[in-house]
Amino acid sequence: MKFYQYKKMNALLLTGVLAAGMAVPAFAAETKQAEETTEPTAEEPKAEPMTLEEIQKQVLRNNRLKTTLELNAKKVTAGLSAIDDGLDELQDSQDDAARARKQASQAASQGQATIDATLGQLGGIQGGTSLSDNLWKEVSGKLLSGSVKTASAMEDMVDSIADQQRDTLEDQQTELKNTKLDLNKTKEDWNNEALAVTQLLVTKTVQVEKGVSLLSQKQALLERVCQIEEKKAELGFSTPTDLSGKKLEVSQGAKGLQDAKDGLTLLKRQLNDLMGRELDEELNITPPELTRTIETAPEYSEDLLKTATNKNYKLKTLRRDKQQAKEKSEDMSQYDGQIRASELDMDLADVAMKDQEANIANDLKKKLDRINAAAAVYQNKKDANAKAKIEWEQQQKSAALGLVSAVELQALQLQYEQTEMELSAAAYDYDLAWEEYNMLMDGTTLDIYDTYKAQIG
Repeated sequence: MKFYQYKKMNALLLTGVLAAGMAVPAFAAETKQAEETTEPTAEEPKAEPMTLEEIQKQVLRNNRLKTTLELNAKKVTAGLSAIDDGLDELQDSQDDAARARKQASQAASQGQATIDATLGQLGGIQGGTSLSDNLWKEVSGKLLSGSVKTASAMEDMVDSIADQQRDTLEDQQTELKNTKLDLNKTKEDWNNEALAVTQLLVTKTVQVEKGVSLLSQKQALLERVCQIEEKKAELGFSTPTDLSGKKLEVSQGAKGLQDAKDGLTLLKRQLNDLMGRELDEELNITPPELTRTIETAPEYSEDLLKTATNKNYKLKTLRRDKQQAKEKSEDMSQYDGQIRASELDMDLADVAMKDQEANIANDLKKKLDRINAAAAVYQNKKDANAKAKIEWEQQQKSAALGLVSAVELQALQLQYEQTEMELSAAAYDYDLAWEEYNMLMDGTTLDIYDTYKAQIG
């Protein structure tokens, strides 16, 4: 989802406004009188504002991605159950074949005993065994022996087929068990990422909302200055070029304001979507409090890296892949080509693990640098805001003495409010820098979070 470049709104604020110091007092009084006589219009009741914590709870409860992960987990569980049933059926077929062979063997033994006893009785009556009796005995014995061999051959064939199918099913079972572990980790990660994603979107929304408010005030000021310029032109105190310049500023300001509003709409739609609500449902947000104190990030060390590495799930899966490949390479029932392929899988896993360890180290360094950089910006914005507050208070006193025009005072007010907006943005960014670091150290995958962060810029 591509956002309008509403980030430029800060740079657009107050451009050229201070040049409008030649305000006409009569026009200011006229405008004030018009504002006082305007009748208030009835407004529709607004939705109750939601805190960051309330939005996070709804995201965790209603998000469709969570539902999809749960359904996939159930699907994997059903697959494992089906494989268990298949393995049970294979065992039953082998048991049936072994039972049939045993029964055939027992039947052959009993049949042979019966033949021997019968022939013995006939021999006793006849005074000896005839040639035909011996032939019949031989044929009967071979038939009985053949039935045993057939049952034994059937058992061997069933065992061979069952062993092949069992190998296939057990491989599938291993893959599904790994998938189940991965899904469980993904669900756990999503719960952590959802909190961070929501915080990211909420803080961005609050920032843009403040920017829209400032741009709206600036636009009203630009239009007011343009009207003043028109009156000056009518009196011959301004040139057509000056008036055209003011009108161009009004036009550009309107475009910047609209872009900011579009960006705000898209941010709120994303939050509503995460909460499982209608995209354009009204959403009012209570700005999170700026309570975090500035702290220095921990120093990069081998111990810190070891903690991050031990918690990294991708590294764990690579180690798991290597172990499984090792077990296959040691299976002497495999063909030479299969054993060699398993050995190559082990080598590939080693290379992937080294790459992942390097990625973790680099990512950790970036996270620590980001905390310190965000802390420096946050401190600078605090200092700038404190200075702007003093200047704003002094200008208010000057305005009370008539030394500053109404237009100049409004421009200075916007300038002070912009430093406040920049301060809150720096504070939120610093807070998110710590959240990203903590998630890395806890072994939480940041894929979803990074995707949202890239989208909103």
